[in-house]
Amino acid sequence: MKKILLTFCAGILSAGLIAQDCNCMLAIDETFSVVPFANGTAPDYRNDDGFTEEIAIPFDFNLYGTSYDSLFINNNGNISFGNGYFTFNASGFPINQFPMISAYWADVDTRGAGSGLVYYKMTDNAMVVRYNNVGYFPMSFDQLNDFQIIISDGTSDLTPSGHNISFCYGDMQWSTGAAATVGANAGDGSNALQIGRFNENAVAYDGPYANPDDVDFLDYSNITFSTNNVNTNQFPINVSNYCDTIFGGAGDTLMFYFFDDIEQDLEYEFVDSSGYFNPNDSIVGMVMIDGILAEDRWGATERDLNNFSYPIVISPSTPNGIYTFYIHVTDNGVPSLTSTFEYTVEINATSVNVKQSEVSDVVGYLSAGILQFKGLDDKKVDQFILYNSNGQNIMQTDRWVQGVNMNVMPSGVYVYTIRVNGQMISGRIAK
Repeated sequence: MKKILLTFCAGILSAGLIAQDCNCMLAIDETFSVVPFANGTAPDYRNDDGFTEEIAIPFDFNLYGTSYDSLFINNNGNISFGNGYFTFNASGFPINQFPMISAYWADVDTRGAGSGLVYYKMTDNAMVVRYNNVGYFPMSFDQLNDFQIIISDGTSDLTPSGHNISFCYGDMQWSTGAAATVGANAGDGSNALQIGRFNENAVAYDGPYANPDDVDFLDYSNITFSTNNVNTNQFPINVSNYCDTIFGGAGDTLMFYFFDDIEQDLEYEFVDSSGYFNPNDSIVGMVMIDGILAEDRWGATERDLNNFSYPIVISPSTPNGIYTFYIHVTDNGVPSLTSTFEYTVEINATSVNVKQSEVSDVVGYLSAGILQFKGLDDKKVDQFILYNSNGQNIMQTDRWVQGVNMNVMPSGVYVYTIRVNGQMISGRIAK
């Protein structure tokens, strides 16, 4: 019998910012068809744990050196090769089975009347699978997940140059059973890329193989990478939870996460003509060793070994406006490859963060150096986390202790998250 895990409500990440929309998400139109799951019934094919018959694709897809021209679409958030899979309890990658591309391997169940459906479309050199606001087991639709997989032969304009996989996310609201797995797995126990494992037990993203991270990290994000060949250098990967325009405020900190797929160093060039964005280089390199992502232990004087982030701090003096900057990430592979990531940030005091619209009137404030909250009243608090400006978790408890003494902490900007009546609320405190 399946074990049911409670869902969660969305909150603001420790970065404090989020993109409002993702242009990578393709709208469902007449070019899409409902996925014909073998255990479903036309025309909707609603099902639990289903998969399709083998589907031919009109291009060759390279999964770590093995070329495929057919695949299976699985209801549980992934596409696979060689076989379809009904498995709903996700394993971490790499594993010696389940060759798959997984945008969100979890217990999807579309049988509930309020759940959306799974759609797909083909082009000459790409396939798109859209899990459109789908529910979870058993037949539940009070929370819905919206996400998309694109695979290509590497020449499609639906995936960036040099990449053959794109994951795009809308609002992600639930997790079930084991933590959901995101990434790609060759099925040989060695070659894989794990972006992370996600459930409702955490807020901050701390890398692909550390603690499971909150599914909320995936909200409105776009993750692209390549499995074109296990023996050649691949472009650095961006798993930052930003997509399209980022809405934020002066003084906020943006957290970025960049991985590499083989053992090599990464260098960063930050380009900003406005002068209002200041990089704080504290990334720990993520590298692939024998097909397994691992931490590249750089010298402690060069990198903060407790942090997997590349923070960009928005100057407190930044006036309202729209700004663009670039991060060029270069590896030292052969040949050396550079990925360029463009970001647009809108600073506007009246802009509403997409997640802030769900936040209640609970607000943190300092009184004589003690962090207090107004608006709690008799509400139930079941988690409190405090982060420093680098995104490090410096305090966590499963209950609210009335008052946190900030006088003993260094001056700076801190981010808190507090789960109240099942809803995650976030904010910033400067001292």
